[in-house]
Amino acid sequence: MCRRQSGTETSERPMFRFKVRKSGGDALLEINPNLVVPMLIVYTLTRSKQLIPCTSVVIEKHGQGPRELKFRLPDSTDHRVQFATRREREQFAACISFLSNKVTKRVSSQPLRVWMGTWNMGEAPPPDLFSSNQRISEWLRPDENNDIICVCVQECVYKERTGYKDCEDDWFRTVDTVLGPKYIKICGYSLNWIRMVLFIRADHREHVSKVSVKKEAVGIAHVLANKGAVCMMFTFRESKLCFVGCHLNAHQDKVIRRNEDFFEIVNGCSGEGMGWKDFWITNQFHHVFWAGDLNYRIDYDRQKVVELSQQGPEGWNFLYKYDQLQHQMRKETAFIDFNESQPLFQPTYKYARGKNIYPDDEKQRIPSWCDRILWKALSEETVIQEEYTSVQTVMTSDHRPVYSLFRIDARNQFVPDSVADPLSTPASSKTTEIWDKPVSAYLKIRQLAGHDLDSLDPNGFSDPYVVFVSPILQNSYSTNVQVKTLHPQWEVEPELRLNFDELEYIENEYIFLAVYDWDLTSQDDPLGQAHLSLKGLLDGNIHNFCIRALGCGKRGGSVSLSVYSTT
Repeated sequence: MCRRQSGTETSERPMFRFKVRKSGGDALLEINPNLVVPMLIVYTLTRSKQLIPCTSVVIEKHGQGPRELKFRLPDSTDHRVQFATRREREQFAACISFLSNKVTKRVSSQPLRVWMGTWNMGEAPPPDLFSSNQRISEWLRPDENNDIICVCVQECVYKERTGYKDCEDDWFRTVDTVLGPKYIKICGYSLNWIRMVLFIRADHREHVSKVSVKKEAVGIAHVLANKGAVCMMFTFRESKLCFVGCHLNAHQDKVIRRNEDFFEIVNGCSGEGMGWKDFWITNQFHHVFWAGDLNYRIDYDRQKVVELSQQGPEGWNFLYKYDQLQHQMRKETAFIDFNESQPLFQPTYKYARGKNIYPDDEKQRIPSWCDRILWKALSEETVIQEEYTSVQTVMTSDHRPVYSLFRIDARNQFVPDSVADPLSTPASSKTTEIWDKPVSAYLKIRQLAGHDLDSLDPNGFSDPYVVFVSPILQNSYSTNVQVKTLHPQWEVEPELRLNFDELEYIENEYIFLAVYDWDLTSQDDPLGQAHLSLKGLLDGNIHNFCIRALGCGKRGGSVSLSVYSTT
């Protein structure tokens, strides 16, 4: 039950009290907006009392039931509670969001500067921070006021310097020192000599939740960790972000092996703990950033590559036509639907250490853009790449560091226009009516069909069915199975009931589709996945789509459907 307790002064806002159920028993949540710092006060059955500034409470509604909510406190503890009604859950979330200034009238409202860098360190320590004329700060850019910084390195193995317990500790603390107190480390993780560490601006810490890490080795025999990837995901406000740092297999002629490494990393880093466990990491996050020593080479005469690399943009434009990675992306044999700007800098490998020249040694490596940064986003998300360059002044390795700066829009906790100030709205107003009324919005699917799906069964066919999932659906929906076909058509028209009926919220969300091959004696195999933006779909008209389904980073056929809304 929610009880509004009126203030003694007419200028005071009322306090709100919510009786909720949690794992340890019943509890009382009280919101007091009249203090200098608005507070959430949590009372438990043991009479313990906890005071938390509203600005430090992170709300998570996605993935919860219609009356459930999870919130995280400054000590990183998660609290999952159940309210008596959906109205009370929405009212609690709206009050916390309003008081913490986390909301505007739009879902996506806060621009973020995301910096990601990659560097193959060549088994050498970084330049000394104090005595060297080489500055890794010219790579990490600590003074540029970036919001998120993700640093990925490869071949990071050297004798730790005095004061550090091992190489990992040395490197992570070195990055921390360069970035300074304005940033705090969210997590750091290593796969053998591949290391990735994630920092965020200190004043954003309260907006970070659901941090997860996974790794996948793709080295010798597809097992050893000399090659592979580290994957990190987290939620910033309401945006789901994923970062991958990798080191793929080397040598000029190993293009197919590098493509296989990509697929293996996607498969191995997906699953339990990485968002929806049945969706691959490349198909579900608002933003995916992928960096590393990808090891794709330039297929051209070595001496001519050396000469052209010194000629600036004109030479780089010519060499890019012979770049293995862009050829593979165009043929859709790897990194399907990822984006990369053309590298307008010198090939980053292989240099003479301490010099900006390509050595004429016995190995005769062809200079190449081995070190790359790519990105991918859901269809309606904003991504602007503001920089993509290398740093020629850091020369301890035979690779040069690379970084890219992106600007994205972070999503905020949604509060409808009608409840822009939930604390000043009388209990009998339109706000209460909106929160109390049952949700009656539906999405209806017609003419659902699959095209050119993969064959996974020995008979040359598959037995496909489709599952629809989304944070805004009250429940997932699964179609019936179509037997022995690669071009299924479903007669039944799925009806997807929504958790919300606020148009401005729904239009910023997505429906995710997963196509599976049904198996009688084993776990069903995924055939492909896709997403559908709901922008503009709730006008009552029929909208027709044919969307590509991606398997584990690969093409998986397509799905066509017609969508219309009812209320």
